[in-house]
Amino acid sequence: MWKLVMMERMMYLSLTVCPQRLPSQSRKMFLLQLSRDQYLVYWAQSIWWQLQDNKTFLAMLNHVLTVDGFYFSTTYDLTHTLQRLSNTSPEFQEMSLLERADQRFVWNGHLLRELSAQPEVHRFALPVLHGFITMHSCSINGKYFDWILISRRSCFRAGVRYYVRGIDSEGHAANFVETEQIVHYNGSKASFVQTRGSIPIFWSQRPNLKYKPLPQINKVANHMDGFQRHFDSQVIIYGKQVIINLVNQKGSEKPLEQSFATMVSSLGSGMIRYIAFDFHKECRNMRWDRLSILLDQVAEMQDELSYFLVDSAGKVATNQEGVFRSNCMDCLDRTNVIQSLLARRSLQAQLQRLGVLHVGQKLDEQDEFEKIYKNAWADNANACAKQYAGTGALKTDFTRTGKRTQLGLIMDGWNSLIRYYKNNFSDGFRQDSIDLFLGNYSVDELESHSPLSVPRDWKFLALPIIMVVAFSMCIICLLMAGDTWTETLAYVLFWGVASIGTFFIILYNGKDFVDAPRLVQKEKID
Repeated sequence: MWKLVMMERMMYLSLTVCPQRLPSQSRKMFLLQLSRDQYLVYWAQSIWWQLQDNKTFLAMLNHVLTVDGFYFSTTYDLTHTLQRLSNTSPEFQEMSLLERADQRFVWNGHLLRELSAQPEVHRFALPVLHGFITMHSCSINGKYFDWILISRRSCFRAGVRYYVRGIDSEGHAANFVETEQIVHYNGSKASFVQTRGSIPIFWSQRPNLKYKPLPQINKVANHMDGFQRHFDSQVIIYGKQVIINLVNQKGSEKPLEQSFATMVSSLGSGMIRYIAFDFHKECRNMRWDRLSILLDQVAEMQDELSYFLVDSAGKVATNQEGVFRSNCMDCLDRTNVIQSLLARRSLQAQLQRLGVLHVGQKLDEQDEFEKIYKNAWADNANACAKQYAGTGALKTDFTRTGKRTQLGLIMDGWNSLIRYYKNNFSDGFRQDSIDLFLGNYSVDELESHSPLSVPRDWKFLALPIIMVVAFSMCIICLLMAGDTWTETLAYVLFWGVASIGTFFIILYNGKDFVDAPRLVQKEKID
């Protein structure tokens, strides 16, 4: 009791001494009309909500920080590619890592906002990259070189699989990742850059308890405006764009493929080429050797785009003139397979030019290096998939071994089940965690109502209970037979129909049962 009295006195003191702490101007008139006791109840309720929410906010931050894939360097600028770094001025090189960092890939930018305005402490403020980095010392023909793979995830329109799709009004694509493959040999450096990102139109795919929710294209948005913003920035940063769209050209994915192709055609830019390749159709029945069809189709384009190469004297020999922008629905599994094949072809050319490979030698014949290469790209796939979809990638058996296996299919099925659970029942929390970490949502200490409190109607609790009870009674009736088989059948049918009927009612109202984000409503900007 004494604790309540002390809390009341402290709250009363804070109100009388610090009237400026009132939540907002709109609440002042309301609060002034309250009695002292009502005032205290109001603030006690506000403090209680804050204490409860703070626990959840801390859990969200801990969740983000426990996800693998955060990297920083005290000397090397991880946010820029080799080619961008080589084309900078001396003034740029003298800037601190924080000042010159590519803001697309600085995941702690919100956390460093106060330090950014203090140049004297910039050397202590390091940009943090989120994605995947691996480095290997390799040997082919007795020649040693360093092979590095870096994937940089954009912090713009960041989030989880089903709650962040398409683009926003600024043209930022969901799950945008810049992947750079680097080779160091005898002072020479070479790199090959690719990008991936969600289909750059306004579309969504909200979880609703179905295994594969139906994608919805926004019918009122100005798609061309966002689409052009996206590719204008891509052309400025990377040059020519060769789009490889790997989605299905039938079924629920077909409208997205058609819209993408239509937008490219309507834009009419000579800097953008579009290639549609129905990955699942072409590779059905485990015919993954047919991926060579796509590689042959883009071979000339890849030679035209080239790669970046600087010799041991620091002279630029070749520049990469553009990038392949690959995507599927999630920009994870199918995308990573294609990117690994394109990167191998570029690496083959680089190592031959550097003299590591002899004329006529094939990279895929170097067994020791191939093992390193395939496992690294599979690990890259897993890292990107865990950060976006919540599980490891699918199809990594092909990336690791070059073959599609039955065991790989089983593992893909298992990962798909885990994805289904997380996408429906835990991704709202994951999305809120990312938004809080990136500063997309700022905690209002004076908010009287919890943003995390979402009222649930009777369906949320009643329907699952009814379904479980009905299913349990159906099993009990089967195990404990009645006096006659007709009586048993009647009971089983009744409870069976009740459980199945309730299940379909839940499925029909699926959006009411999934774990949705509460801090930032993404549908407002889709």
